[in-house]
Amino acid sequence: MTAEPTVLTTVAVDIGRSTTRVRVTGAPTADSAAADSAAADSAATGARRGAGAGLGDRGGADAVARLVRDAVGAGPSTPWRLAVGVPGALARPAAADALARQLGRGWPRPPELVLVASDIAAWHAGALPDRDGVVLCVGTGAVALGVCEHTVRQADGRGLLLGDDGGGAWIGLAGLRAGARAADGRGPATSLSTMSIPSGQESGPPTTAALAALAPAVLAAARHGDPVATGILEAGADALARTAIAAGTATGVAGETTDATVAVVGGLADELLPRLRLRHPEIAWVEPDGDAMSGLAWLLEHTGSALESGLIRIRPAQDRPSPSADARGIADVDSLPTEAMRPGSEQIDVLPTTDLVARLVDGQAIAVPSVARAAGAIAAAVDHVAAALRRGGRMVYVGAGTPGRLAVQDAAELTPTFGVDPARVPTLLAGGDCAATAAVENAEDDIVAARAAVAEAEIDGNDVVIGVSASGRTPFVAAALAAARERGAVTVAMVCTSAAPAARDATVVIELLTGPEVLAGSTRLAAGTAQKVALNTLSTAAMVRTGGTYGGWMVGIRPTNAKLRRRAVRIVRDATGLAEEVAAQLLADSAGDVRTALVSGLTGLDPSAAGERLAATGSVRAAVDSVIGTGQPYQAEQPYQAAEPTQSAEPTQCSEPSPRSQHSSRSEHSQRDRARPGEVVSIGAARRARR
Repeated sequence: MTAEPTVLTTVAVDIGRSTTRVRVTGAPTADSAAADSAAADSAATGARRGAGAGLGDRGGADAVARLVRDAVGAGPSTPWRLAVGVPGALARPAAADALARQLGRGWPRPPELVLVASDIAAWHAGALPDRDGVVLCVGTGAVALGVCEHTVRQADGRGLLLGDDGGGAWIGLAGLRAGARAADGRGPATSLSTMSIPSGQESGPPTTAALAALAPAVLAAARHGDPVATGILEAGADALARTAIAAGTATGVAGETTDATVAVVGGLADELLPRLRLRHPEIAWVEPDGDAMSGLAWLLEHTGSALESGLIRIRPAQDRPSPSADARGIADVDSLPTEAMRPGSEQIDVLPTTDLVARLVDGQAIAVPSVARAAGAIAAAVDHVAAALRRGGRMVYVGAGTPGRLAVQDAAELTPTFGVDPARVPTLLAGGDCAATAAVENAEDDIVAARAAVAEAEIDGNDVVIGVSASGRTPFVAAALAAARERGAVTVAMVCTSAAPAARDATVVIELLTGPEVLAGSTRLAAGTAQKVALNTLSTAAMVRTGGTYGGWMVGIRPTNAKLRRRAVRIVRDATGLAEEVAAQLLADSAGDVRTALVSGLTGLDPSAAGERLAATGSVRAAVDSVIGTGQPYQAEQPYQAAEPTQSAEPTQCSEPSPRSQHSSRSEHSQRDRARPGEVVSIGAARRARR
């Protein structure tokens, strides 16, 4: 009897506008792989198929799914995973999610994991794995992706009608037009006048793939000295350089005109790279480490990179048990680690109090290491949340019982700490608002209420929904995540068991494996402590990523009591180096807004101008850097001069921060929808925040 292979077969599919490549790696033997599918026959060599597609094309996810199935065949008969890179996945996350779900079903043996990435993300992961820089992909179209720390920005890739400047279709169309002008006597003579629309295209406009097929003729003409063809390629090279610089400057990896590090990839890379180097020596053109295929393999193995926010990962639908099997699994929780007793706890009720306390403390010591092991997944969730908040979406917590109350607490603390509007961080709590202060234990089984809560909150593709469940089997949480995923939201499951049912509909799974509890089943101990640390980490990191801090200072605090007013003055004083009295007056002149005061104190701008700069740039650091330059110490020629202080260094009143300079001002809702700090945000308020 042959043992089941322990290494998953990986099937990578790189879809371009004109061709599709398939590569199979990790198959157990050549003979068994050859018997598995059409993919095993030809894909192991990275075979090209004569068709391409994009999620923005007619047919969308359905057409791309058919293309993948045609390329892969029946799929391996051994355990496998599928990674697909396709144009449009970054700009159309809902279509990418629909594609992933389609590819998760309909196989004789479903894949263990399906990953869908944009083609340019796959190229970036292959060309510059886990490194900052710009990848410029030139094939049928043209697109650049810049990555700097956790910022990702795409430039072009908009299709031939709006862009793709310098790409194969653009070059082919330019050559076709130049040839037509020459033939009519409307333009200079050129060998391109013999070009024509490809056979089979006479009945209508040529496709982008057909136009790209003309690019080699333009390249050949330029090599033979045709000045018109040379001019087309020079204009294309200039356009490509602008695209690369745009992606670099948007992420901070390059200056406005220089210092960009760019890897050129794609079907036309070899032809165009020498010309790019010749015309634009100010750009550091580098050779790619690998291609899109190796990038897809890298993305399968690594979570938490800057690219994670644009990826879709799912476990296929066929792996899900039937509803009756789910019910049996929920009822039978005896085997869960969180339901077991920690060894050595059998006699804790007779221990001396000091020993009892020591045992309880020791039982929760596993919490922080369990969070550290999940750091990569937490980082991936942070990037999703930060991206959602930047585009006007929300971070929505879902929970029941202790995990739900921990989520409520975490969300409530974001308002006084970072100035976030509570409607941007609502919590859907099983049992409703009253469950925040009193146990409503039967509410966690209410699947109908979970789906209704998601619908009432109008969850959509702009949001990130984070379900928190110790067992990973809470019906309310699992149903809410499934409903949110169906509505296009990014979903995160934070659980304390492995292979949890609640994780099946999660884009990101955070497993905090704390094991048995000192008190069997009391997940408010080690599991709850781990979830609290993870929630603290996730939400704080997301606030840092969205401009809620400057260095190690909280800059969005609302100084509404004596302690916070004192803290606000201290932050302005310590971050700017101003004297105590000057810092206090500057804060008062800035309407109590710490962020405006910091920009004013660090740059020398008056508070009004500082507020305008802050509104334009979005964060204290960006505002300061836009005035004085990144990383440069600043000494104002005319430092901020406060008027004669009219109040003590610790003012007794401090105005609410100006809506213009508050991070939460980006959401489009009225003051009446704001909740008080510590208050569970109602679903109605969360819904109104979407309008």
